[in-house]
Amino acid sequence: MNEEEFQEPPLLTAHATEVAGVVVIAVEGEIDVDTADEVLDAVRLGFATAGPALVADLTLVSFFGSTGISTLITAHEMAEQRGKKLHVVAPQRTVRRPLQVTGVADVLALYDSVDEALSALKPVPSE
Repeated sequence: MNEEEFQEPPLLTAHATEVAGVVVIAVEGEIDVDTADEVLDAVRLGFATAGPALVADLTLVSFFGSTGISTLITAHEMAEQRGKKLHVVAPQRTVRRPLQVTGVADVLALYDSVDEALSALKPVPSE
């Protein structure tokens, strides 16, 4: 047996991609005290682009507690400071419920899919 068989997978991964000029950060795993800085680092890098917004895709987040809530509040504040928008994709109860119970869902722009979040960023044609 080799050592690789005994290594645990990382608690969290964050991957950034660009879709139609918008940075989408897909977060997978646990957002907690040990991983929150990694999420915020990814958000900072995402906001460093020239795009108008950032989409945080939390679809694959498996643990989300008070540190996750604080992380999203900080990301929201970063967006406001930069004059950008933060859209959060949180279709599952693991993430959405803590945001609703604490009232943070009333402040954030929450969506059920990345496509929905990206559509909300497109300008509505005038009639």
